[in-house]
Amino acid sequence: MQPSPAPRSFATVPLSACLAMAAFLAFPSPARASLQPAVGIFSDVHVAKGEVRHDDVVCIGGTATVEGKVEGNLVVVRGKLILSGEANDVVTVLSDTRIEPRAVIHGDLVHVLGHMEQDPSATVQGQVVDLGSRLPSHVQRILSRGFLGILLFLRIVSLIVSLVLILLLALLAPERIDRMSLALEPRWPASLGFGLLGYVVACVLTVLFVITLIGIPLAILMWLVVKLLGLLGVAAILAVIGRKVGAGSGLTGPAPSILAAVAVGFLVIAVIRFIPVLGGLVWLVLSVLGLGLTLVTKLGASPAAGIVPGSPAVAGGPS
Repeated sequence: MQPSPAPRSFATVPLSACLAMAAFLAFPSPARASLQPAVGIFSDVHVAKGEVRHDDVVCIGGTATVEGKVEGNLVVVRGKLILSGEANDVVTVLSDTRIEPRAVIHGDLVHVLGHMEQDPSATVQGQVVDLGSRLPSHVQRILSRGFLGILLFLRIVSLIVSLVLILLLALLAPERIDRMSLALEPRWPASLGFGLLGYVVACVLTVLFVITLIGIPLAILMWLVVKLLGLLGVAAILAVIGRKVGAGSGLTGPAPSILAAVAVGFLVIAVIRFIPVLGGLVWLVLSVLGLGLTLVTKLGASPAAGIVPGSPAVAGGPS
């Protein structure tokens, strides 16, 4: 029997992490004669024998059984993987992994914590990075809880920082946020388009700045400005959400202040942010829409056509 391929390098770990992140955001593309989703959240994913998936397959909290072929990447988080077919890169995190004899992995195999069985006759054309599968089960449990605890801690810190910045913007520019919130409904399509365009331009400029090396500080400064502009627009969106939720739930009166509306709206989004995958997608859409809203309204200097700030719809808010 051939020994299982030993881990060769830790250099692939950052790359694999990027692949996993990209897979979380990927939208499934249609597979041949299949009704199963390419993304399973707390549900199983099955790629049957003879079936071909043309995109990534992601399984979170369920069992991924791959007997056919996955032309994209295969990512399993906090679940179980049974691979007897083919896949490109395979990343498993906190999962039990079984690589069967006929399995073919055309890229890298990265396994982070959890039990792993790899048949010696299985083919892995890239590198094998195995972190923690040989540790005792009780040590793995401690590490996995610590790993999840770190992720939870980072998410909480990120939410706190975002909340402080958004509330500070609401205190410094309540009139602008009020006007932007009024412009959201009639101008959201343009806002979405301008937001996407803004991020594309920022990415292109970043590449140009990095190529020159001396432009790296400019690239950092540019992204700080983009982030603040995006948060200004996000504050306006949160104000709209906060008004509706606050009035419907009784958390606020019918005409809350901008600060109160933003705080209630942020509470709603903060709860959604803890939902795997969906939370990240919602925040991504808010960031793009927020940046576009800021650009379309010229930082809140241009209200929606036909709408006057301080109208009865937002009476009591700063004008």
